[in-house]
Amino acid sequence: MEIRTIFAIKQFVLYSVAYDEEKNEFKRLFDLWTSDFEYLESFFEENKADLQNGFWGVMTVEQAIFKTRNSAIKLRKQFYDIANNSESTDDKLQQLFRPLRNDEYQLNSLSKEKSKEGWLRIYAIRISENTYVVSGGAIKLTQTMNNEGSHLLIELKKLELTKQFLIENGLTDESDFGFFEFIPE
Repeated sequence: MEIRTIFAIKQFVLYSVAYDEEKNEFKRLFDLWTSDFEYLESFFEENKADLQNGFWGVMTVEQAIFKTRNSAIKLRKQFYDIANNSESTDDKLQQLFRPLRNDEYQLNSLSKEKSKEGWLRIYAIRISENTYVVSGGAIKLTQTMNNEGSHLLIELKKLELTKQFLIENGLTDESDFGFFEFIPE
């Protein structure tokens, strides 16, 4: 596992892990969601029962692909708007992330968090108000992440792996990141 910088502009720092791949998770996800139509078609065909379970309404695979692509473009724009408007004190990465569990309200260091747009999720570990490490993401078609055999269970494991990696490498506070060698993207 490697940690790579997505952007580091003044007080806003977004990192992402890379799991034995050339791309970090942040880039990999947005590439899949915005331009890999074969992946999206395959994903929605494999998860057709969840797609049509009514949680998000009932739609065709083609409609789901269109919805995913549009949501991904919107979500990526939100991240880059914050990065590009770093002079503003109103825009914070913290505004894009919320605790993973909807019943959690306190913001803690090393908490598991999510950013969402429609059914898309970016999962990250919170280091501080404006420092996050992305562990992965998913298309969330069901109400909970704990469905048996769900691709979302993999994302829960990746969140935990990332948190353990950060702890084992002494990256538990924003200031710790100044001493860690990151691989530039």
